[in-house]
Amino acid sequence: MRGFRVALLLAASCSPLAAATLDRIAALVDRQVLTVSEITQMAEIRFFPRAAGQSDDDYRRTILDNLIAQALRFRDVERFGATDVSKDAIEARLLQIRNRFAAPADFDAAVQHAELTLDEVRALVKRELQVESYIQERFAPMIVVTTDEIDTYYRGAWSQQRRQRGLAVPPLADVQEDIRTTLKSTRLQQEIDKWTTELRSRANVDIYTWR
Repeated sequence: MRGFRVALLLAASCSPLAAATLDRIAALVDRQVLTVSEITQMAEIRFFPRAAGQSDDDYRRTILDNLIAQALRFRDVERFGATDVSKDAIEARLLQIRNRFAAPADFDAAVQHAELTLDEVRALVKRELQVESYIQERFAPMIVVTTDEIDTYYRGAWSQQRRQRGLAVPPLADVQEDIRTTLKSTRLQQEIDKWTTELRSRANVDIYTWR
């Protein structure tokens, strides 16, 4: 990919003081290189969501963590065969990224400034969606939420949070499926985190910088 360059240090031709750094290694995942320029590109196009109030430095660290996790996960995906992703799904996710900007022109300008093409961004989106598809196929079917668990959550944390925000507590029957979805989502994320931790424990991950 043209925009994603392999980390390269340009040696000085005259003296060490004249050395210029074209790129720096941000992290190594076994032999896979993640560069500072990749982090900058992802930050510029806002590929990953940014938490409200998150500093630039924290956001860049979050991006690096996401790139490491993605690299580890995609290896597992490739082992079992990455599924194809429809063009509609790619364009829908691309629209979500565009909507992180005030106007479509701002997104287009950011892509150009990052020295990427839209097709390269689409390739990044496809890779992410392939990982998500694998997660849905592997982990989602194993997650079962019982009626008792829904009832316990409704009577406990869910209702308490509503009251703290000054909101009415509707009957369980009206929100049962919403709570089921919430509990499934929480457990799926727990499975993803556990899987990623296991993958990382089997790899050599060295972090150098994200700035």
